[in-house]
Amino acid sequence: MAAIPPNFGGDRQFIAEPEDAGLPTAIGDLTALLLRNLHLQRAGAAGNNAAIAQIDADAEIARRVLQATNASQTRELNIRELQPVTRVPNVPYGVDDNVANIRMNNIPVFTGGSDDKIDVINWISRILNLAEARTLSFAATVNLMIQGSGKGAANYIDEMKQENRTLHEVIQRLEMRYGSLTTVEDARIKCNNMTRGSEEHLSEFIDRLRLMAKMACRNEPNDGLRRRAVDILVEGNIRRVLPSSVRLALEERIMNRSLMGLPALSARDVEKEALDLEQKRNERKIELRKAAQGHVKRHQVNKATFDIDEESESDSSSDDDDNDDAKEEENPRDFLINEIKLQKQRYQQRGKPVDKNKVFRRAFKNYNQRFQGKDKGRQYQYGARAAQDGPPNKIDKGDRKPIAELLSLANVQKGYCIQCGFEGHMMRNIACALKDKPLVDRACVKCGTGLHAADDCPKVYQKNYKSPADQDKVTPADPLNG
Repeated sequence: MAAIPPNFGGDRQFIAEPEDAGLPTAIGDLTALLLRNLHLQRAGAAGNNAAIAQIDADAEIARRVLQATNASQTRELNIRELQPVTRVPNVPYGVDDNVANIRMNNIPVFTGGSDDKIDVINWISRILNLAEARTLSFAATVNLMIQGSGKGAANYIDEMKQENRTLHEVIQRLEMRYGSLTTVEDARIKCNNMTRGSEEHLSEFIDRLRLMAKMACRNEPNDGLRRRAVDILVEGNIRRVLPSSVRLALEERIMNRSLMGLPALSARDVEKEALDLEQKRNERKIELRKAAQGHVKRHQVNKATFDIDEESESDSSSDDDDNDDAKEEENPRDFLINEIKLQKQRYQQRGKPVDKNKVFRRAFKNYNQRFQGKDKGRQYQYGARAAQDGPPNKIDKGDRKPIAELLSLANVQKGYCIQCGFEGHMMRNIACALKDKPLVDRACVKCGTGLHAADDCPKVYQKNYKSPADQDKVTPADPLNG
């Protein structure tokens, strides 16, 4: 008897246990049997054109029913059983079963633990590419997976091999266990809500996003539609996480290409442009930060700070050895200059490049430890002088003075403390060295800045001291270069 053609149900694989079949599967099997019966009737009606036409019409209706049941069966399978992201071929790559001589130098060992350098989907993809290049059978491909894995993952794959699982089932269960395999709808929601870490590079975010997009679009019927759906999902979510300046620059580049008549950018081109624009943005931020740091250093070179950061290096303790010896009284400015030179020489003796920040910090620390609290001027019998006429900014309503007038009285600029005259904090702040001291009605006669008494002045005496307003006019010399 001649074989039944596929359009009459000849390629239908009937279920072995009908009682376990779902409704779409049962209807599909009955429809395929009907088509086969129509094929037999058509063969018996040879020469009767009217009967053949009627049989063909009935067969066309049965084919549409069979197509609908197959689609329902596919949807039911996707809902009941998650399909893997990895596409497994229908036929083996070859007939070779020997994997003993195959080296996997470029494929990391997958253990299923948190310390793996590669996710399970990418690892499976590399294993399948190697199996295709070696023309391995499906059974040899499973053995290759066991050879390329370790610890819990290797035991899990070996157990599935003992259960006679197919390659498709092995891959499906690996992704479900180690790859967080989820439904298509949930994967799409995760793509649209995926957040980018504060320190995460854009390329790393794109890799995570593209992997989730593949999971969301894995049920597309062919490769072309699936790739197009993945690109659309990835491109839209890349724009969502870009900084506003980068996003505007990207839109401007896309618009310029359109105005010049050039073809639209693909998803891969959009990724490249976004990475390039964000890299340039980061470079600009670094340059601005360096410029700002350099500006601050120029204005603080000759200024002995009151709060000193403690050094944790091993040689920091040796920097204070000379401070314990009793020395003759010397000029504070000369001591500071000599201390800076001494710190510079210590770097040169150790053969290390001079770190200006540490040189100044250690020199000022030794300077303050030697001269802090020593007052060349008048000593008051009863300690700090009381505030004259009360604080200039009384709490009572109507007596408060505007901030501009207080800054003028304190002889400081905006951003400096009115009380102590230092930069970086406001009056009464915990960082202020004179937080609990009373205010006076004029600038300190010792340092020239801040509404505090000369006895409470936190600044060491400097012969040629200049106020913060005067420091902006004349750039101080660099002791290291002078």
